[in-house]
Parts: sequence; C-alpha cells; structure tokens
Amino acid sequence: MDVAEYLRLRRETACNRALTAGDVAAHPGNHRDTVLELRGAICGVVSSGQAVKFLLVPEQGASLLMEAPPGGDPLVSAAGSQRVRVLARVVDGAIGNVAPLQPIAVASDAEVTAQERAWEQREAARRQALASRSMTAAAGRSVRHATPPMPPPAPGELSELARKYLSPVGQGIYTAYAGFIAGWNPRLPRQQVDQITVSLLYFAERHRVDPRLAVALIICESGFNPNAKSRAGAQGLGQLMPFNSRAFGLSNPYDPMQNVRVSMNILKMKLQIYKESGVPDGQITPRQVALTLAAYNAGSGAVRKYGGVPPYRETQRYVARVMGLYKRLCGIP
Repeated sequence: MDVAEYLRLRRETACNRALTAGDVAAHPGNHRDTVLELRGAICGVVSSGQAVKFLLVPEQGASLLMEAPPGGDPLVSAAGSQRVRVLARVVDGAIGNVAPLQPIAVASDAEVTAQERAWEQREAARRQALASRSMTAAAGRSVRHATPPMPPPAPGELSELARKYLSPVGQGIYTAYAGFIAGWNPRLPRQQVDQITVSLLYFAERHRVDPRLAVALIICESGFNPNAKSRAGAQGLGQLMPFNSRAFGLSNPYDPMQNVRVSMNILKMKLQIYKESGVPDGQITPRQVALTLAAYNAGSGAVRKYGGVPPYRETQRYVARVMGLYKRLCGIP
C-alpha cells in the first residue's frame, strides 16, 4: 500500500500501537476488532490458490503466518527479507499460527519510518515556534524589572555561541529566550545572557525537555542570578548543592554554562523517574512535573516516603510557583 494511504488508514482505524501480538494471543477476546501495528521482516511467501500467505518475523514475539491483505500481494511477493509494517485487525478464530489477526494493510517499513520522521520534525518545529511566541508574549507580561542597561539581541541576531552550538530550531527561538532572560535580570551582562540562553536551549534539546519548564525552574531557584547562594549552601542558577557539583564534576558551580548543564541533567533524570506508563515519549503530565519539581526541591527520598509531593510548606509552595509560571510561559490561563 502507498505509505500515505497506509498512514491514513492507521489514523482512521484508531490503531493501538502499544498492543502486541503476544497481548492478543494471551487474551484475544479482550481485543476483538482492535487494530494493531506489527513491524518485522517477511521471511517466506507461499501462494495457495488465490491467496498469498507470508511468514512475518516481528521485532518481538513468535513468527506469524498471515494472509496478504487485498492489494498487498505484489509487495509481499517481492519483499524477500524486506522489513514491513502490517496493520492487522483482531478477529474471532486463529488466522495466523500465534494470534487471531487479519492483515488489512502492508507497507514498506523504511517508507513509513521516513514519513514519521518528517512529521516529527515538522511537529517539533511547530512546537518550538509556539514556544517562541509564548515566550515573547510572556516577556511582556512577566518581566518585573526596568529595561536592561544592555538591549537584548535584535530579531535574527545570533551570537557566535548560538551559531556554533544551537540547531536551526534552537537558533530560531534564541532571540525570544535571550530577550526574556535579559529582561528578567537586567544586571546580567550580554555575555552571560548569551551563555545562559545557549546552554538552556542546547541542553533542553539534547535532553528533550521543554525549555520553558527550565526557565520557570531557574526563575524560582535563582531569578537568573548566576551568583545566587542559599543559606543551605545551594549554588548558582539551578541552586545545585555541593554534592551535586561533586557528582557531576563541576569545577565552578557559579559558571552559568556548567550550572545549566547539570541542572538540566538533574531535571531530565527526575522527569524520567516519574514518567507515567502509557504516555508517549516527548510528552509530560502535570503529575509527572509536580513530582519532578518536588524531588528537585526536597529530594526523591521525600517524594518516595510520602507517595507524592511531601507535606512540606516550602516544597508545596515551590511546586505551585514553578508550575504556575510554567503554565503562563506556555500561554495557559
């Protein structure tokens, strides 16, 4: 099947891409009429009268003997050991040798993967464009200081650091973020604004973390003051404790680029710890963010002890403040 038609059919049938043939084999009655997607290599083809059957070796589980869907005979017959995607509907009775599955579409795995990657790139660019617009709007609402003594970069103006380290997507939103950071802390020299912005966008993309969440966290931790130090000894932009600095090999926790690197690493690690099952990669939930922030403030042990955000007044206020600011930066009322 043409890849565009295959993807259209996958959407229209509400394909459950988390379902596996093993799940169906174990409980076929629970999944009747559900459509799932199989991915694997065709390792044998048999013609029997008007039907063409093929042996699919999926990425997981046992091999499946299946009948080619209408119009799929040419691709199946010419596949050799080609990898394919198969949309299959769960039916009554054993169609294959493992699960009751009836193929309804077959397409080249390479072509489907290429289309998926192109879509992901377009979606990432769209999300970053929205982030840039919301950050620019938030700058007008949230900056509490006077105009900084040194103006932020002009639209389209990129620093040498931005050109060297940021992807085209990061370069596209650099100006909005640099302007926001410069407005939030007007005492920052241009060089530090540049270092903080580039570091934040670089590590946000590297760790697949929403940079607006990192901005909200740093505002609540230090107000974008690289020299901040708490009474408890937390240091720098992300208020890293000395044991964090030692664990990540920081030579100077007050260096903006080093501090942002470790702060973003810790943020990503905690987001992974509290990731909820069933949520697609790249998406986060309010509960996941709340637990991540609680662990950043009070430690993962406290979150584990209380089974959620600890009943500490400071931590609860911290979580509420960061999440509230994050929502505003995202343009959520």
